[in-house]
Amino acid sequence: MLTTYLKTPLTLQHYRSTPAGPHLDAFTGWLEARGYQRRRIQHLLRGAHRFSRWAHGVGLGLQELHTTALGAYGQHLQGLQRLRYPSGRYSHLVVGARHLVTFLETMGLVAPAAAVVPQPSEPELLGAFRHWMCTHRGTTAATLTGYRSTITDLLQTLGNHPERFDAETLRAFVLARAEGGGIGRAKTVVTAVRMFLRFLIAIGRCPPGLDHALPTIAQWRLASLPKYLPIEAVERVLATCDLATPIGVRDHAVLLLLARLGLRAGDVAALRWHDIAWQDSPLCVAGKNRRQTRLPLPQDVGEAILAYAADHRPRIPSPAVFLTTMAPLRPLSPKAVTTIAARALSRAHVESPSYGAHVLRHSAATHMLRQGVSLPSIGAVLRHASVETTAHYAKVDVGLLHEVARPWPEVTPCS
Repeated sequence: MLTTYLKTPLTLQHYRSTPAGPHLDAFTGWLEARGYQRRRIQHLLRGAHRFSRWAHGVGLGLQELHTTALGAYGQHLQGLQRLRYPSGRYSHLVVGARHLVTFLETMGLVAPAAAVVPQPSEPELLGAFRHWMCTHRGTTAATLTGYRSTITDLLQTLGNHPERFDAETLRAFVLARAEGGGIGRAKTVVTAVRMFLRFLIAIGRCPPGLDHALPTIAQWRLASLPKYLPIEAVERVLATCDLATPIGVRDHAVLLLLARLGLRAGDVAALRWHDIAWQDSPLCVAGKNRRQTRLPLPQDVGEAILAYAADHRPRIPSPAVFLTTMAPLRPLSPKAVTTIAARALSRAHVESPSYGAHVLRHSAATHMLRQGVSLPSIGAVLRHASVETTAHYAKVDVGLLHEVARPWPEVTPCS
């Protein structure tokens, strides 16, 4: 396979003579499987070979081609002024070397980066808290990641001895941390600290009841109207996708899932082929609570996914439905799905209350309500844990609210 990208047998022999030489054929296939094109693979092979040749020159073997060696190699290129292009981007010499190290780690030929370069360790109590929350509360990794910075800051501010925590210092920390960030930010800080205190109480490291010392952030339930788009605006957003290009076909299928079924960005990113039963057309979605829910697959959504899969999806073995279009090919992330929605909204030039995937979710719920779908049914589609959450959408039909609202009683002067 390596011979496909090298011009002469002498060059091939030169490449195979370095520590990584015996593995360059597999490395080339690995790059091809990740969607890199011929020209790019040639550049990355040159960088990988240059790194391997440098390593041989300084006395390093294959098992030492890890992150530490990569750092030294970068300093070597810096001395030669070959580390970056004039534009500021890293040169192919260092990028090819990085890909080689990743490949060798993936194949188990060198020690993983984490085993070579010491990583900053998280506080012991934070690690124990994460484990406890996963084991006893079933908390997701994404939620715990959201708690991480607040709890790390708490331990740095108040110390690693929770036995000494008191209500006054905890309140001062929460108020200082939440200041200037809005109600949403304040509630996140309070929740993170309160859950951490409950963990400390459970393991006997904190006085019982201290979690009740934190202030409750005032927020009136259902005080605001949901942010949504009229159905005409949603159709304009869907029409912005160029169905003559692979990206446009993929984005059209993604947007349909958001607009027709009200899926979250994370739901679309996590969608796998085994989640779709084509015979009876249900779609299995887990969502934030990780409970599987079967949703109907509308005809236009199914056709859009099939069009993407048949002619435009990259031919790599991956259980994920939606993939990136540029190498390295990998499943879309929730952030990428949000970006797809934001770009479509911008292209459509619609006046949107927010730019992202969630406004399409709100729009789907609002459209269902105006078609006469009951709130419990809407809640089932959106997978709300509480009917109170779905009741938020009952306020969007302002005309109907005017009809059911009781008239304000006339004010008559006292005689």
